[in-house]
Amino acid sequence: MTAAHVLVPVALLAVSSPALSAPAVRLAYEAPRGCPSEPEFVAAVTARGADFDGGKATGQPHVMVVSINRGGDGFVGAFQLRDDEGATNKREVRNASCAEVADALAVVTAIALHADADGGDGAPSVAPRQPEPAPAPAEGTTPAATSPATGAVPTPPDDRLRGSTRIFPPRTDSVAVRAGTLRFDLQRSATVYAGASGGMIPSVILPRADLSLLAAHFVTTPEGEPRISGLVLKLRLGALGAGTYRSPDTKTDLSAFTFGIDLCQSPLYDSKGLVLLFCGGFGSGLMMLKTNALDGTAIQSKKVGFGEATLSAEAEFYVGGGFHLGARVGGGFTVGQVTAERADGSRIFASSPWSWYATLGVGFRF
Repeated sequence: MTAAHVLVPVALLAVSSPALSAPAVRLAYEAPRGCPSEPEFVAAVTARGADFDGGKATGQPHVMVVSINRGGDGFVGAFQLRDDEGATNKREVRNASCAEVADALAVVTAIALHADADGGDGAPSVAPRQPEPAPAPAEGTTPAATSPATGAVPTPPDDRLRGSTRIFPPRTDSVAVRAGTLRFDLQRSATVYAGASGGMIPSVILPRADLSLLAAHFVTTPEGEPRISGLVLKLRLGALGAGTYRSPDTKTDLSAFTFGIDLCQSPLYDSKGLVLLFCGGFGSGLMMLKTNALDGTAIQSKKVGFGEATLSAEAEFYVGGGFHLGARVGGGFTVGQVTAERADGSRIFASSPWSWYATLGVGFRF
């Protein structure tokens, strides 16, 4: 059953009431931004053969109250007739599309106006407008591309996608769109970074290399407006070392592998321009240590696992041909301590829980 079929009985009941037979019919229309405006609603009623100035010359003036509000995952529309002596029951119609709700209310309003003009002795059937069929293309010609107004998704120029994420994304989000096709894009990039990391091992700066894999989910509405759905997700793989920690009587060679997952906010994401990311993540790593005496005698060789929580800021700038340049800085908190010991068990050093890194990179988007 359509929304119009739900509201038609209340319209017939309303207009058959003697108290509401009126010549001067006034419209009170209210709708949120993005819905059909009052002039558009009046035009939809008029297109169905009704006229707000077509009432009888006797009776009390009355008001047709039409309201549309956001509700749940869509919109709620209401129709009611009012005069100085009372009002009909308010009936509601719901739909995910505000345009559909407005169209149903326009049908009911037209029926009520027809009944009022006929003296309230019944209401002629008013069918919703149907779009006129497009003329067939002439023989030997190519049909013209469907315009956005008929429901096709306009492709962004050069497939360029722009959007941003929200700091506190809602669990559910409703967007009013006209009938058409939604387009889904998975914007991805891979970036290789190189730089330095410090703080974890006292007085040692370790060379650092990372591979960052990024994914942003876009939805483009029938009006051609792209939006990022959810947060930007990033997977990172890294390598540290080789570096050396030197004490008066030992030398410890260090290297490590890390991996992690980041969830990123993006105040600016332009697939063919600048991308800014602020990320928080977690991961783990494996540190390899090999300690020798100064004369080369092996003392200790071991592998130590650790966890880490990180915060980072990242920028990517598109340079053409699908490639971009990147820069990233960040810091982390290490869970688990990395230590090295002498042959007698005395400690040579212990890692700090805090670390930092700075890297530059190059990558491509696909």
